[in-house]
Amino acid sequence: MEKAGKDEMKNGFKTLALMASVLAAVLFVVWVVLGTMGMLKTYSIPTNAMAAFLNKGDQIVAERFSMLGDLPHRGDVVTFTTEGIKSPYMNHSPPVIYIKRLIGLPGDRLEFKGSILNVNDRPVSEYFDANGITYLPLMKLASGSSVTVPEDHVFMLGDNSDNSSDSRYWGPLPVKNLRQKYWFHLKHGPPMKEETQQP
Repeated sequence: MEKAGKDEMKNGFKTLALMASVLAAVLFVVWVVLGTMGMLKTYSIPTNAMAAFLNKGDQIVAERFSMLGDLPHRGDVVTFTTEGIKSPYMNHSPPVIYIKRLIGLPGDRLEFKGSILNVNDRPVSEYFDANGITYLPLMKLASGSSVTVPEDHVFMLGDNSDNSSDSRYWGPLPVKNLRQKYWFHLKHGPPMKEETQQP
């Protein structure tokens, strides 16, 4: 009787182990298929341009599901390709993938009032939690000037504003360049160190 109980328990563990293996295999296949379709992608962050939210060495997962048929929202952190961006400040050939925060949607008007970035005459902090982020007026978005985001474009900024190559330098980004939205961290890299301007 005791032996039968032990055998039953052993068989139960074997069944659970088999089910876990099958589930892991299915999830792996789904991950690979979705990755091939561009719906899920892992990234290793190469610079501190989005610090402190994303630090150099962080590993993240980004997804495209929530962007199907819809634009990301202001404040979303989004990956995009630099393909087709014509600017002396954008000299990547072949194109590369950047990750920045979406600040302006098509038709939005961006300008600095004092030291505060405003979108449609409202502080950017009214659209998303900008705690700890200080955007700096530079280049196309210098103090005293404004930018209206054209149709089918968005305006992207790095959180580490004095060390980020972003839409202030190379202008609004075509919507067609957007790829995935930040989903979650897989691993955190070391704390940020001061560096020169980064993509």
